[in-house]
Amino acid sequence: PVEGQEAHALQVLEEQLKTGEFAAFIFEPLCQGAAGMVMYAPEVLDQMLVLCRKYGVFTIADEVMTGFGKTGKNFACDYLTEQPDMLCLSKALTGGTIPMAITSFTQEIFDGFLDTDVNKALFHGHTFTANPTGCAAALASIGLLESAEMQANIQRIHERHLAFAEKTNAHPRVKTTRVLGVIFALEIAREGVESYYGTFRNRLYQFFIEKGVILRPVGNIVYILPPYIITDDQLEKVYEVVEAAVEID
Repeated sequence: PVEGQEAHALQVLEEQLKTGEFAAFIFEPLCQGAAGMVMYAPEVLDQMLVLCRKYGVFTIADEVMTGFGKTGKNFACDYLTEQPDMLCLSKALTGGTIPMAITSFTQEIFDGFLDTDVNKALFHGHTFTANPTGCAAALASIGLLESAEMQANIQRIHERHLAFAEKTNAHPRVKTTRVLGVIFALEIAREGVESYYGTFRNRLYQFFIEKGVILRPVGNIVYILPPYIITDDQLEKVYEVVEAAVEID
């Protein structure tokens, strides 16, 4: 539902919902990562959630990538008026130090499995569920995220991204740039359709590695999603390498 396609996206969604064949609507809020950091407005997502509720379809927000400050707020869903029925969290939950995930539910869904009859319970547990080390890392990571220093870092990175986007937008080989919180994406203009994991992408990746910067392009989309402790000098080096990569044929 990107800019200019909101009405069409809503129409297609409602057509599908009307069939009664769908139990849930799963979405990455405001930024679709694997699609190439495709960004869209919270207002259209709010309308989508309203439609799903109208037709009795549960909504599931995948905030594995967008959660814990990436969009400028703690969660991308914090930009919304409506809220999902389920929220999937991982990755930055522990600061990327140890695998751990959390899925939260509304009271309505929780109550659907709450019963004295064990046959109605949701028997779901893995070997590492509530791993004590993971939980300790998560608590420490959340504490850091909530600190004034880290919140200031998020804002600092966001402002530097905006300045870099303004600088690079004028380049003839830059098709588009977009920024959301600490997420920066730049699309290099190329003829034809680029494979997400094709030759050009691999050349870009190798170029970045040779320059001492770890970035993982998606096709001709170069994105920057830095840790919040990155310094201005380090960020400037990343920008310089990205600018140089734009010149690659």
